[in-house]
Parts: sequence; structure tokens; C-alpha cells
Amino acid sequence: MRYLAAALGILALTGCVVSGPGPNETTGALAGAGAGALLGSQLGAGSGNAAAIGAGAVLGALVGGGIGSSADCANAAYAGAYPPPVYYPPPPVYRYPPPYYYPPPPAYYR
Repeated sequence: MRYLAAALGILALTGCVVSGPGPNETTGALAGAGAGALLGSQLGAGSGNAAAIGAGAVLGALVGGGIGSSADCANAAYAGAYPPPVYYPPPPVYRYPPPYYYPPPPAYYR
């Protein structure tokens, strides 16, 4: 019964998405929630087991969703959805006095 409650909690949390996430963000959130719930079930004991499962699912969903979101941004940048960064060349460096070339001394000074 408690696994059903954890699964329903995970589905309720992933259903709160407002502005269409990318496919990697959704997959990352679901995988992170599942892994977090599994880790929480291993760490929790006694009456705190349900809380550990819930906390693990929430934290796993946040971490997995964040990783998936950054992957979606990288994919969009690679696909050309964002303009390329603008290159600003460095300003010229003026030195005073200018460097001079000093030729080697003639051979008769040696």
C-alpha cells in the first residue's frame, strides 16, 4: 500500500509541469524520482520509511529534472535554436615606446 502511495506521489509531482519540458527533463525527473524512492526505501526504517521514500522521490525528481533540463538546453543549442555567441575581439594593446629590434653586433667586436 505504501508503494502505491509513493507511486501516486511521484506521478502527482511530475504532473505539476507548467511550461512544456523537454523530453530529457521529463525522463530525468521520472528516473530520478524512481531512483530516489528506491534509495529512500533502503535508508528508511520503521515508521520513517514512508517519509524517506517520499523525500528520496522528491529530491531525485529535482536532481534528475535539472540534469535533463541542462541536456535539453545543450541539445537545443546544438540544433541551432539559440543564436551563436557573439565574438568580441580583445582591444589592441599599445606599448610606448614601441619595441625595437636590436641586431646582433658585427663579427669584429667578438
